[in-house]
Amino acid sequence: MIKVIRGSYIPDTTPEEVFIALSDPNALSKLIPRIQKVELKDRRENSARLITYMSIGGIFGSVRCEGTLDWVDSREIVFKVQNPLFIENHWVLSPAVNGTDLQATMKMDLTPLLGPMAQFVPTEMVTDTVAKEFDQTLRAVTDRCAALPRVRQAAAA
Repeated sequence: MIKVIRGSYIPDTTPEEVFIALSDPNALSKLIPRIQKVELKDRRENSARLITYMSIGGIFGSVRCEGTLDWVDSREIVFKVQNPLFIENHWVLSPAVNGTDLQATMKMDLTPLLGPMAQFVPTEMVTDTVAKEFDQTLRAVTDRCAALPRVRQAAAA
């Protein structure tokens, strides 16, 4: 299991505003580098069922992943994929002085995709790559929040 934890402070925003930026399923492809395309299959009050196309790289190219995006009290967001590999992104939003603290955790298990070959994957290298991409995602979230009037308009549409 690969696990990456990152924290970020987003200035001049409330947790609710960051939540708006993160809970839009259509924004995932703009926020998470490996997601190329998102298809919304079912949206409910506190969740959505999604199909994402993720670039895995190497011989795998792009893979189709079916998952869920769940919202909890405008403070927590969980994006989870079970197949063809396990990925869970967990975002926790907390009020901070003049902004919002964002705690982000990503867990990934390559075994469902690679089977016994997963044991030969250089875990440290994958963790470093995922951490860099996670940092890019956090910067993208901060940028999206800086454009909040546009985010609010898009969420209302």
